[in-house]
Amino acid sequence: MSSVTSGDTGSSTAEQEQQVLDVDSAPEEIAEAMEFDAGSNKWTTVRTKLKVALRALSDKREDCVTVRVRDRNIDKLQVLKVRLTAAEDQAKVLDEVMRQSLAAKLSASFAKFAPPFMFPSFLSMRVYVLLQRSGVPTVRGEELTELRPTRVRISASPRSERDADVWASNKFAAFQYFSYFLSRKAYLIHSVCLSGRHFTLPVIHSWDHSMGPEDGGQDGISEWKDQLCARLGKAMGGLARKDMFSLDPSQFVNMLQERGLFGPMTTAGDDAGSYVAP
Repeated sequence: MSSVTSGDTGSSTAEQEQQVLDVDSAPEEIAEAMEFDAGSNKWTTVRTKLKVALRALSDKREDCVTVRVRDRNIDKLQVLKVRLTAAEDQAKVLDEVMRQSLAAKLSASFAKFAPPFMFPSFLSMRVYVLLQRSGVPTVRGEELTELRPTRVRISASPRSERDADVWASNKFAAFQYFSYFLSRKAYLIHSVCLSGRHFTLPVIHSWDHSMGPEDGGQDGISEWKDQLCARLGKAMGGLARKDMFSLDPSQFVNMLQERGLFGPMTTAGDDAGSYVAP
């Protein structure tokens, strides 16, 4: 499988672009599809047939090669992702999919609880074991939303002082606070990648340092608390760290909303562009 660098229109021909887009004419191959349910903490594995496009996109922004795939068991097109700079063993791929599933579960709960503003959902992610490929590689699979989506890293620290960026970070801080307490203070979603209109690739801090190489553990959680209090404490009536984190999630979110810290309210049907400005 060859690749075309994302955005490299000078070197990519019309024929190469067609090979990136064309899935249906590719031969079928047998694979195992694995999905993780964070609620039950269990994996499910099914045998499936895939059609994999003949040419991939090399995406340096995410350090991976992406290739379109049609899974016979799923209606929507998928995209496989393989790291560019370092080979990954199966355990690393499984861990990333588990983190995505946990973040998606917490985000879905927050969406039912949150004020009426747009909050992007997480892309569903699964594992594919390509049984007929050399070495039987294990790769991630995501729902295909856009061929070359824009990507922005989101956290509780605004990317700029623009109102749109500040409001976006405040909404994300509300999600962080809610999910931290919902997980009984076991997990903090520190940051995510906004890929087009969806979240993906969460960085998670945990009390037991179990969420991968970027997990800052309890030190990372404590640093987040300090930064959140420094940024929002004054706007929330001069709350000290101890007082801020004695609030239950509904109190925290209501205080942000009452003080206009989410910006203009939008509905869940609005474009995700209302959440983060380009």
